Amino acid sequence: MMSKQATKTFIRPEGHTCHVSTGIHDFLTFGAGDLDDNGFWEEPCAECARAHEIQFPECGPCWPHTDAQLKKMGLRDENGILKAG
Repeated sequence: MMSKQATKTFIRPEGHTCHVSTGIHDFLTFGAGDLDDNGFWEEPCAECARAHEIQFPECGPCWPHTDAQLKKMGLRDENGILKAG
């Protein structure tokens, strides 16, 4: 028996034609242009990422991340410097 899965419709900000993928870090990524092998876009779209976070907060933070999100995830130090992975 197949289970039903709910589908979600993301409403992009007006005038945006960005795409979505899943990055190597398991977060959704938003942007346009070429998609690299790690799931990151050539032209990131922070506006679409923030819109998705508002519409679907249960999905967690989306890339490109804000500085505040990076700090909360422990990826920026107290001086705002990106930590090496």
